[in-house]
Amino acid sequence: MTTLTEEHLHLVQQYREMLESIEEGFQYVIASFQDYSKTEGDLVLGDIFAAFLQIAEVNPDLSEIFQKDSSMIDAVKAFEDVLLAAEKMDGLFEKSQEKQEIVQQFLYPAYKQWYQTIHPLLIERAMQ
Repeated sequence: MTTLTEEHLHLVQQYREMLESIEEGFQYVIASFQDYSKTEGDLVLGDIFAAFLQIAEVNPDLSEIFQKDSSMIDAVKAFEDVLLAAEKMDGLFEKSQEKQEIVQQFLYPAYKQWYQTIHPLLIERAMQ
């Protein structure tokens, strides 16, 4: 079991909050495909991609903090699946129909699966 310092707890809390914000962002983006009054969908999607970069930067730190926790290490590594799904958007950000299909069929499902794996682990580890 990993004993977290105050600094580690703060990092885990911020990471978890970012994941929750991304989840909310996806809900908005997906709703914006049908509800045209939600005009900020592309902006929010851009924010999600920026957050993905932050996650990718922090994941090595999480791997180090939880180096003896194989469940957490596996969950952190699984973010690669989200990045692979995100690559499908390359060059299609301005193409509305293709973007919608990729977000709904690949990107959000990959993120959701990863989120449902890592989020409970983050909560559990922060409480130990």
